Amino acid sequence: MLFTRQEKNSKKAIFCLQILWTFRYYDAEGRVGDIKGTYDSGSKQLRARFKSRLVILAQLPKDEWHSDYCKALAGQGDGLFEIRFKANGIMQRPLGFMSRPNEFTLLFWAIEKGGKFVPKSACETALGWKSCAETDRSVTNELWIALE
Repeated sequence: MLFTRQEKNSKKAIFCLQILWTFRYYDAEGRVGDIKGTYDSGSKQLRARFKSRLVILAQLPKDEWHSDYCKALAGQGDGLFEIRFKANGIMQRPLGFMSRPNEFTLLFWAIEKGGKFVPKSACETALGWKSCAETDRSVTNELWIALE
């Protein structure tokens, strides 16, 4: 990712931040929780905040993915992570997993209401799709959003 900054003498300095992570998504076209479908039909704010969150995560080592950005789930969602951000007054919680070293696969787009996932089946569905993705990589695609 390139950032520019105006300096005193009207010169621009360019900063390059290294992308450490790649992202994939489960191809659930037309089904509830579809990552790409939710993004494509979402508001401008939702799309911008999702991309912003992924850009931040892509540049951080895993040990710096703190719970404001991404949180490992336990219990019913054990083995999953939720990417955390708010858009349009709603807590967005796309679910995914670490599919390979420095690769994160997005599985299911959930939201959070009252401390619970909506739909209630989000973790169960995501874990099923995770199992499919682990045995057949062709059910996932490279993320279509440019993070650089």
